[in-house]
Amino acid sequence: MSLFKRISISEVHQMMEQGAINIADIRDVNSFQMGHIEGAQHVTNDNLGNYIEQSDKSLPLVVVCYHGNSSQPAAQFLAGQGFDEVYSMDGGFEAWKLQYPSVS
Repeated sequence: MSLFKRISISEVHQMMEQGAINIADIRDVNSFQMGHIEGAQHVTNDNLGNYIEQSDKSLPLVVVCYHGNSSQPAAQFLAGQGFDEVYSMDGGFEAWKLQYPSVS
């Protein structure tokens, strides 16, 4: 059973405009440094524990990867860590930067 929901890029953008959300970018460090969604935090195996501990779990959490595949198991895991509302972004950052190049 999925503990997370899938969400479109435009829905994520709309959520960002409406208020605070958490964005966890799970891509590699070089890809993250080359571009990421504004406000996203780079989450790796090395900082995962701190991320879980320090995040506001009452805010919606959107997990972002390259194409929307790897984010699904990550979102499932994070949903089991006490976050109230967890999403995997369909299309990943590659689709995001095509739709919102100025926000990347």
